[in-house]
Amino acid sequence: MDFFKSFAAATSEEEKAKRLRPDCEEDEKDADENGTANTGDNNNFESNKKAKTMNNNNNDNENGIISSNTLRKPAAEQQQQRKTVVVVEKDSEKNVSTKEENNNGERGGEKANTLGGHQVGHYANRDMHLRKQEEDGELQWKVIKNDENEQHSIWLIALKNIFSKQLPNMPKEYIVRLVFDPRHHSMLCLKNDQVIGGITYRPFWRQNMCEIAFCAISANEQVKGYGTRLMNHLKEYVKEEEDMTHLITFADNNAVGYFAKQGFTKDIVMEREKWVGYIKEYDGGTIMECALEAQISYVDFPKNIRAQRECVEAKVREMTTAHVVYPGLARFKDGGEFGKHRITDPLSMIKGLKEAKWKTPDPPRYRLVHPGCGDGYPTIENLHKFMRSIIAIVRTHPDSWPFMSAVNKEEVPDYYEVVKMPADIETLSERVESEIYYMTLEMFAADFKRMFENCRMYNSADTIYYKCANRLELFFDAKIAGGITFKVRDTGSYLNR
Repeated sequence: MDFFKSFAAATSEEEKAKRLRPDCEEDEKDADENGTANTGDNNNFESNKKAKTMNNNNNDNENGIISSNTLRKPAAEQQQQRKTVVVVEKDSEKNVSTKEENNNGERGGEKANTLGGHQVGHYANRDMHLRKQEEDGELQWKVIKNDENEQHSIWLIALKNIFSKQLPNMPKEYIVRLVFDPRHHSMLCLKNDQVIGGITYRPFWRQNMCEIAFCAISANEQVKGYGTRLMNHLKEYVKEEEDMTHLITFADNNAVGYFAKQGFTKDIVMEREKWVGYIKEYDGGTIMECALEAQISYVDFPKNIRAQRECVEAKVREMTTAHVVYPGLARFKDGGEFGKHRITDPLSMIKGLKEAKWKTPDPPRYRLVHPGCGDGYPTIENLHKFMRSIIAIVRTHPDSWPFMSAVNKEEVPDYYEVVKMPADIETLSERVESEIYYMTLEMFAADFKRMFENCRMYNSADTIYYKCANRLELFFDAKIAGGITFKVRDTGSYLNR
C-alpha cells in the first residue's frame, strides 16, 4: 500500500507538470517523429532541450551539490528551461578517514595503500574497494526506465527522492517528469538493494549520443567514489549496450570541473548537426562532450592502467639498474669542516656509480681570461682564483652593502620564514676559501643568483634593496662574462657551452 501511495503522489506531481505545460507532450511527439526538437513559437519546456547545469545555493554545496542557482524563468514567457543537474561528491580527491581506509584494505584482503608491493594512491585504493563491493554483490548497477514494472517504479521513486533532496531549488514536478518519462533511462547505484544514487539520461538513437539530465549520490554516501564509479559504468553501458559514441551535457561553470574529471571536454568533436536543435545553448553555461572510445573499458580502466604500469616497470628493470637502491654515504654523519670528508675517487667511494656507468664529467669548454687565473685552463685551482677575484670585485660595488653579511634575525624576524635558502657574500666567500665546496663555476654563479632572487622575493619592487639586487646582478653577470671565453686558441673556432 505504501508503494501505491508513493506512486500516486508521483503521478499527481507529473499530472501537475502537464497542466502547467499542456503543449509539452505534443511537441515531444513531434520532435521524435521529425528527428529534431521543436524550436517554434511554443517555446515549450521540453523541446527547447536540456541544458545547463543548475547552480544551487551555498547550503547545497555543503550537501555535496556542485551547483547553485534556481532555474531561470524569462519574464516575457514565464517558462522554465530544461537543465542538466549534477550532484557529485564534495571533493573527489579528498581522502576518507584512516579507519575507512583500513576497512577497505581488510575487505580487499590486502593493505589499503599497497598493490603488488607498490604504493597506490587514494583513487586506486578506493577503486579496489568498490570493485570488491561489486564482487560481493553489495554494490549493483542497473539501467531501468518507467516501463510499468512495479520494482522499477519503486526504484525510480527512490531516485526521484534523492534528486529532490539534493536539489531543493529544482521544481519537484520537473524532476518527476524527467525521471518517469519513458524516453529517459536511469542508471541506478544500488547498495544492499537500496538506491543511493543514479544518473538520468536520454538516449538519442539516431545521433548515437546520450544527454545527461541528472547525476546525484545521496548525502550520506558521498566522498566514497560512488559518483566516479557510476559515471564509468554509464559510459561502459551506453557504449556496449546502446551503441552510443558520445555523452553530452550543458554544464554550469561551477560544474565544469566535475565533468572535466570525468573525461568531458569543452571541445565538441561531434558533428554539429547531431546536437544543434537537441541541445540548446544558454548564456553562462558551457556545453561539454565525452567521446566514448570503443577499445577502452571504462569499468576496468584503473585496473588496466595499473597493469600497464607494472609492465613498464618490469621492462625498465630488465634494461637498467634504476630500481636498485644503494645505502647512503655514512662519512658525512659526524659533520665537520669543509674538506674533512672530501671524496677524491667517486667511482670507488660511492656505490652504484660504476654500475650506472657514470663517467667523470668532461672539463669545461671555456677558458679563463681574467688576470691572475694561471694559464686560463679551468682547473679547480684556477677556478677558485677566478671566484676570489669576482667576490673581491663585487664587494667594492656601491650596491653590495645589503648583501655583505647574513640578515639579522632579530632585526627582521620573519625573513627566514620567507627565505628558506639564504645566501650572502660572506657565506659565499667562506665556501670559496674551503676550495672544495664549489667544484664548477656554475655552482658559484647559482649561489649568487639565489642571493639576488631572495632579495627580490622578500622586498617589494619599490624598495632600495630590490633595486640594489637588480643593479648588482647586472654587474656580476658582466664580470663573469668578461672573465671567460669560449674561443679555442689553436683553431680560432667557437664552442657552445
